[in-house]
Amino acid sequence: MLYVSLACRLTLVAVMALAAVSKLRSPGVFAASLEGFDFIPARLRSPLAVLVPAAELLIALVLAVPATVTAGFAIATLFCCGLTAVPILVLARGKKVTCACFGASETPLGGWHVARNSVLLAAAGLGTLVALRLGDGVPAHAPGIALAVVAAGVLTTLIVFVDDIAALFQSPIPAGDLGR
Repeated sequence: MLYVSLACRLTLVAVMALAAVSKLRSPGVFAASLEGFDFIPARLRSPLAVLVPAAELLIALVLAVPATVTAGFAIATLFCCGLTAVPILVLARGKKVTCACFGASETPLGGWHVARNSVLLAAAGLGTLVALRLGDGVPAHAPGIALAVVAAGVLTTLIVFVDDIAALFQSPIPAGDLGR
């Protein structure tokens, strides 16, 4: 189970760091995307534009430090609960809102985003359970570590590029309507 925990840990570190960096590179884009979330009070949107990437960086850092892995998983679990609730609330309200989760996006939040955030929540929750039960150590066998690293890389890629993957499954443009 330590290999599973390591894969979860590496995935969360990579995803949180990439999300934070993309928001910090274009802070106005993320801040503007928050305007579409009508359930977030207007006075909280500017602070959230700073606090969300700060929390993502903090989670990545706490998970990266061996002595704080259990706390990092617990914090990530709470944070991912919020991340999962956001697209669910958007869908429940029937809104078309885009989010600059990993940079500017034209894709409205939808089921793919709920699934993506649920996977992050599952990784954080599973990591928390393993860390509480077995501790926050690193497994000892190189082949298992390599497999955990590869699994984390694949999972991170799928999570970060969920908008692009979702676009592959969208209906194509009808032959007579080429966007004119």
